[in-house]
Amino acid sequence: MSLIAFRPGVTQCVDGLPATSRRAARLARWLLPAAVALAAVPALAAEGDGQSVPAQAYASKEAAQAAADAAKAESDRIKRQYDVEAAECMHKFFANRCAEKARLERNAGVTRTDADRRAAELYIRREEARERHEKRDRDNAERDAKATDRAARKAEEAASRPPPKAEPAPPPRPSAPAAAPAPRPPRDVDDPAVRARNRADFERKQAEAREYAEKQARERQEAEAKRARRRAEREEEAGRLKAQQQEEGAPAPAGKP
Repeated sequence: MSLIAFRPGVTQCVDGLPATSRRAARLARWLLPAAVALAAVPALAAEGDGQSVPAQAYASKEAAQAAADAAKAESDRIKRQYDVEAAECMHKFFANRCAEKARLERNAGVTRTDADRRAAELYIRREEARERHEKRDRDNAERDAKATDRAARKAEEAASRPPPKAEPAPPPRPSAPAAAPAPRPPRDVDDPAVRARNRADFERKQAEAREYAEKQARERQEAEAKRARRRAEREEEAGRLKAQQQEEGAPAPAGKP
């Protein structure tokens, strides 16, 4: 016996199976996607190991890139087609079974196209690595050949060059007698007139320094006296204003009756 359950925009048919059958169907619905995922694990693990996956043969890197782009476009198309089919399943009987079938088809197609894309990308990476290694080997060989040529030319030039002639050693020079030290010229400080002039200049500078210090002391005293005088004037003015305010604020004496 089957029951039809209605929802807004959705019509579903629910099989009235026994509890054991419904449980087995639900278990199968969960185990089937898990089995598909487990089947894809060895392929993914093999791709992670760069040596265990045999690379597919392509005519060139451009062909491999075109194959990778085509696989990516196909994967996107399968995903879009699944979205359309899943929306259509919601308006059919056995909607869950229809959506599950569409999902499994999508997973299988995406797994296949992703495997093709990864194989093409792996081929491109290996080709680029091979080209780098070949270029490095060519550069090393050219560098070694140039170094060998330079060493050979240097050896030929050294063999063809005549040996240098030995020059006779110069005769030893006679040692000159040690020169006597020059007499010290007289210094100005030894002259009495110079010493007297230096003494006079020193005393004059001392007198000027004392005079300048006395002048500074007088100016400081005058400034201090001026500040004290201004301070006293301000205090006197403040006392006078305070007394005037007190007189104005005092009450007038009461008249006689």
